[in-house]
Amino acid sequence: MKEMRPALWSDMERLKAIWKLCFGDEDSFIDFYFARRFQPEQVAVYLVDQVITAMLTMIPIQYVDGPEGEKTRQGAMLYAIATHPDFQRRGMASELMEWALAYLGSRQIELCVLVPAEEKLFGFYERQGYQAGFTLREAVLNRDEIRVMGKETPDLAVAAALPQTYNSIRNQLLRGTPYIAYGEEEVAYQKQVSRLSGADLYELSSGEVQGCAAVECLTEDKVLVKELLIPEALIAQGLKALAQTIPAQEFIIRTPAPWGQGIGGQIRSFGMLKRTSSRESGPTNQEDSLPGEGAYLGLAFD
Repeated sequence: MKEMRPALWSDMERLKAIWKLCFGDEDSFIDFYFARRFQPEQVAVYLVDQVITAMLTMIPIQYVDGPEGEKTRQGAMLYAIATHPDFQRRGMASELMEWALAYLGSRQIELCVLVPAEEKLFGFYERQGYQAGFTLREAVLNRDEIRVMGKETPDLAVAAALPQTYNSIRNQLLRGTPYIAYGEEEVAYQKQVSRLSGADLYELSSGEVQGCAAVECLTEDKVLVKELLIPEALIAQGLKALAQTIPAQEFIIRTPAPWGQGIGGQIRSFGMLKRTSSRESGPTNQEDSLPGEGAYLGLAFD
């Protein structure tokens, strides 16, 4: 007999076991994640004969639009979608995702967002009714390439940012751009992940100009600048300042797609979205349409 429901605190050990089998993370990281991020009402589980076989997490987000950010829609990002290996290829994850859409809709959540782990999964989720809705620019530069950039631009100060400071700068810089906004709890979790990796959330400043960057160390010599947000004229100098702070040789840099043309790279699809059941009935109009591919996601917990 199958059942789908929100998780319970008593489900935690079974969920940890499925996480390890599906994602292969170290026990230390799994314990870290569940101690800091697990909230049962934000996790959906699939049970067969009262045994949990699949799970997913629903991270609260907001879709913000309008010149002054005056239009917002409540949403959730589906994360850590996993099925125990003994129960895979039975469509359980797809069933659980559909259940989550209805569950979120019943709670007046309008949009469901996800970040496919691989390029080939875009087609898989498209067949489930999701559509591409977010793009970003991604460039890979080495330390020497960054060192010779922006020689004539002023120096930027780099300092570790508090989650609320980071979020304030982020929201200010993205205002006027359709984007996904996060609560301070989610940004605080990103700071913990960044610090665990050996990096941090950073504030970049020069006089009254501010920017921010979320950085994770992937290896001793490679870092992911998960998002770099700073006025266009200072992107090169922002990278130089980060390279002086973090002793890596290779930098993977993500910015909103229209930004950072001087650093090259490629513009690619990053996230997908689908309307929940809360918006499936009744007429639709232009204002109700889903975000286009120009919207910015960033900070996805991919």
